[in-house]
Parts: sequence; structure tokens; C-alpha cells
Amino acid sequence: MLHISPRIPNQHFADLPTEEEILDFLRFLGYIHDIRYLTDVNVNKLYQPWRSFASVINKCLTGKSSRVDSFRLSQAQMLWGFYHRINIDFAYLIWEDFVYQVEHKSQKRSNEMNYPKFTKVIINYFMTKKPSISRRNRINWHYVRDDALFSTIKVVSRHQTTQQYGTILPIEVTTAEIRNSKAYKEYHACAMGEAAPKP
Repeated sequence: MLHISPRIPNQHFADLPTEEEILDFLRFLGYIHDIRYLTDVNVNKLYQPWRSFASVINKCLTGKSSRVDSFRLSQAQMLWGFYHRINIDFAYLIWEDFVYQVEHKSQKRSNEMNYPKFTKVIINYFMTKKPSISRRNRINWHYVRDDALFSTIKVVSRHQTTQQYGTILPIEVTTAEIRNSKAYKEYHACAMGEAAPKP
């Protein structure tokens, strides 16, 4: 490989930390989850200033601002050097990261999309198709904790006639005019079990 690291006379680079030292450093920064290997570290779970530094390092090295989930050893060593203000060979680390990207360029990328991103994409699609849907109350619909909101949604073909009873509409979403209509009274009677739905 090319040895392009510039040297300053009488100024030596410090030894780079090992992976175990990097893991201890990340725990020191406040990473609270269990980590045994560097691949266990999720950058998004670091505290804010360190997450920002990791994002800047990733953006400078790869030109991408997304998919900053995990660290490579060279990136973690850069963060370690910045934090401790130690004279380490940054050019070597940048080169090592570049070589890693070149060697793994043809590596097959996953076509899978994580759950929150997938649901957010779907929801955003429908909310842009129907601007009348209020965004304010549905900001966090892409999180797993909001699955209850989606479990009640029933997908029905527009070519079949289907009626579903048993769910009471909250009074906040109905007006007096709606509540006085014949269709609503029929719906309400069926939902309360006072009348059987028509076949």
C-alpha cells in the first residue's frame, strides 16, 4: 500500500487504540447498551455530541449522511483521537477507511428496510396522496409502539361491498349532523348490539 502519511520531525504519532480500548472509550462516553464487539455499537444511541462527531466523520469519509448506524474501527479511532487530542496518524486512518470501501464496494447490500422506515414511507405516501389527512396527530405512526393504530385498520378491495360494525366512533370525530343521520343511527345501533346488521 501507499505510505502517504506525512511526518513532522521530532513529533511521533501515538499508537492507535485496540478494539477493546475503543469499546472501553465508548462506555466511558456513556454508551449504556451491552457491547462486546464494535459491530454491537449503534451510533444513534450515543449521546448527542458524540453522535454528531460520528456523523461528521462518516459524512467526510463517505459523502453520505444516512446509514450511520455502526462504526468501523478506523472511524472509532478517529473519534478517540479527537476526544483525547492525541497526535495520531489521521491520514493512515482515512486511507484505511478508503481501502475498506474499495474492497467492499461490490458487497451485496441488503434490500431490507427497517420497520420504522418502511412504515414511515408507506404512511408518507398515503398522506401526500390525501392532503386532507391531518399530519399533526399522526406524526409518530411509524413507530412499533403505534402498531395498535394499524391493527384496527382493515384493508378491503374497492370492488367488494363490505360493512364492518362493532367499533364506536369517538364523539370528537362526529358532528351533530352526522349523529342525527339515518345511516349513523343504524351504524350506532349495530355497534352497540341493539340491532343486527343487515345482510
